[in-house]
Amino acid sequence: MTVRRSFMQSTLLAVMVLGPLMTEAASPQQVQSFPVGEEGPGHRSVPNRNEPRPTVHQLHPDQIQRSILHLLEQEMRGKVRAIHAVVVDPLDPMKIPSGGIELRVSPSGLEEGLGRRTFHVQINTNGKPWHRIDAIADVSASIDAVVPTRVIQIDSVIEAEDVTIHRIKLTDLSHELLTDVQDVIGKSAARPLQTNYPIRLGMVKKPYTVRKGDRVSIEARHGGLSIQTAGVTKSNGELGQSVTVTNVDSGKELRAKIVGPGAVRVEY
Repeated sequence: MTVRRSFMQSTLLAVMVLGPLMTEAASPQQVQSFPVGEEGPGHRSVPNRNEPRPTVHQLHPDQIQRSILHLLEQEMRGKVRAIHAVVVDPLDPMKIPSGGIELRVSPSGLEEGLGRRTFHVQINTNGKPWHRIDAIADVSASIDAVVPTRVIQIDSVIEAEDVTIHRIKLTDLSHELLTDVQDVIGKSAARPLQTNYPIRLGMVKKPYTVRKGDRVSIEARHGGLSIQTAGVTKSNGELGQSVTVTNVDSGKELRAKIVGPGAVRVEY
């Protein structure tokens, strides 16, 4: 009886001494938070590596650049030989949802041509609109233009060996540069043409059929009658133009129409 009483006293004393320590050890477990769906205290959540996670793709600036370039090729078709576009904004990849990606590019307002331009880019994923951004790109173009291989003096007739084709970088689409050597050969220079400098439309003209001081045949027609005499031209002229001619026999000046090399005609 004495032993049992002593044991009970010892047990009671141990409970009184250790009780606060057990309570302090349990406190952290009571304030721990659990995500919704866990089974409560005693259950530790372990991530499931097999669960599918949402996939995120990246849209790179070069993809936007290619789409802009495709638009420019349609816009400038037939006007230039090559088109270049460099995107300057955005420069960093964009995170977009996974799935099929479609970019729809349109110019900003009525803006077109060369230089720094803004484009609207509609980003569609899986066939549905997702986001729209404005992309800025520097646009340039080049063309294959006719250039002289030597200095060509004014009024000189241009021969085949006088010209060639060079790739020229454009600053404006309204360039009026000649791109076919056949449009130049046989024409005369309307102004001095410099070596390797691109030839524009207004730099060449029809060659003179007769030149000042040329001896020509003057044909005078009246009804069914035709009389021919010799004359000297007082100015240069193209086919179909009228020039002043001096009759060699009479010294009289008259206006005659150029009808061919070395030939003019007067009609009464």
